[in-house]
Amino acid sequence: MPVVTDMTVIQGDVNRRVGDSNTLWKKTFYTHGRHPGGAAILMLMVKGLNCAKDPVVVKINDKSVGHIFPNRWDYVSHREQTVDHWSTQIINIGPRILKNGNNELQIEAIDYPEKTDQDQFDDFFVRDVVCFFQQAA
Repeated sequence: MPVVTDMTVIQGDVNRRVGDSNTLWKKTFYTHGRHPGGAAILMLMVKGLNCAKDPVVVKINDKSVGHIFPNRWDYVSHREQTVDHWSTQIINIGPRILKNGNNELQIEAIDYPEKTDQDQFDDFFVRDVVCFFQQAA
């Protein structure tokens, strides 16, 4: 049985902040005709995640599918030089995570190592979030 690949843009070319002002970013996306048990990947651009010591948890439909890894810099001068750099990250989505229909992507804020009362999380941005998935032909 032939299998083809489809894609859906979850978030286009608009920056979405995750951090102190938005500790959980959620977005619904549609994967109609998904091949049961088929492979899928999530591809996204990330900027500003350069202080966190741990990776950011990424969930689809309340199930952890992977992490966004920080570009960790120990020196403040290096952090300041790279805070505006975008990087592409790819997450492999295991079988039976995506529904044949509506799904929800959830990206959680991550602790800021030098937190204060006003700055609890390492704020970062995501954009150009795309899900590629196998679809029955």
